Amino acid sequence: MKKKIGFIAVGQAGGNIGKILEQKGFVVLYLNTSQEDLNTLKDVKFTYHIKGGEGSNRDRTKAKQLIIQDFEAIEQQIIEKIGVEFLFVIFSAGGGTGSGAGPMLMELLLGSREQTVGAITILPAATESVRANMNAYECFTELTEIEGSAAIFVLDNSKGKILEINQRFVNDFLSFLQIPEKDKSIRGNIDRAEILETLHAHGMAYITSTSRKDTAAIIGTWKNNIYAPMEQDKVIKYISLSAYGVVRTEELQKELGIPLDIYQTYNEERSICALSGLSYPKTRLDEIYQITMSQAETVSRNLSATLSSKMHQDVNFLKQAEKGMIAKPVEKKVSKHDIMKKYL
Repeated sequence: MKKKIGFIAVGQAGGNIGKILEQKGFVVLYLNTSQEDLNTLKDVKFTYHIKGGEGSNRDRTKAKQLIIQDFEAIEQQIIEKIGVEFLFVIFSAGGGTGSGAGPMLMELLLGSREQTVGAITILPAATESVRANMNAYECFTELTEIEGSAAIFVLDNSKGKILEINQRFVNDFLSFLQIPEKDKSIRGNIDRAEILETLHAHGMAYITSTSRKDTAAIIGTWKNNIYAPMEQDKVIKYISLSAYGVVRTEELQKELGIPLDIYQTYNEERSICALSGLSYPKTRLDEIYQITMSQAETVSRNLSATLSSKMHQDVNFLKQAEKGMIAKPVEKKVSKHDIMKKYL
């Protein structure tokens, strides 16, 4: 599976997760507008400094412009360094380089190479800056409009310590990929094709695990984990489960909804459960929107002390909020230029 799946780690937060994945044997390409951030990644194989970049200081537009200007070189790096069929782009939704470049890079790769592209992204905690939360909301407004993307794992910094969240995600992700090799049972098996089919599903995805044997423990992991909270709309496409002990799938479906398919096997260590095709975390994003808007007046007032009246009038919080979270249908194939123009 490590020969089929590769990662593009964008920005510093993406790089932190990418480095753990590389240590586990995956191929990772690190992209950043900041050479200083790339220099902190010791003992990694493939890095690329986006031309003209001196960091994005949480400016999403600056990151997009730099990606656009250097996309041909970036795409060539991906072709040369990551020869896999399935790419995950890793980025912080609340940062600068990753937040600005992540969704656009995903769509450009989907449009230019017709490759399977998913994402691992990170939501900021409520205690992080107004700019981080604003960036995250705008990032998801773009991300949820991308049709044809594969699974998107939405890590949530409000769920614990950042480095522990990163490590836990990588451990569970790797355990899920290893199911076909490690978990065998006369009662049923999960093969590589079913693992990839689970990861291909458009929408949010979870991978959780527990050392307890009961069904309730698995359900509990869906409520106490490292991800953005799941919507209660019972939208789901796949359940993939390597069960430790007896697990009643009818109870899982009662909690989740009826999936298109359930892939199941068994093991003697711990239950590993992957869910895909879930709705995006609108409730959590609404919370981010409220956090941002509650601070808008204060931040605007503070800015007015140092900015001209004209610049003050240009301060625009969540300018894309009115677009909503519903993806627009794509009627025809668009060019790279069209995609780039849309993001700016």
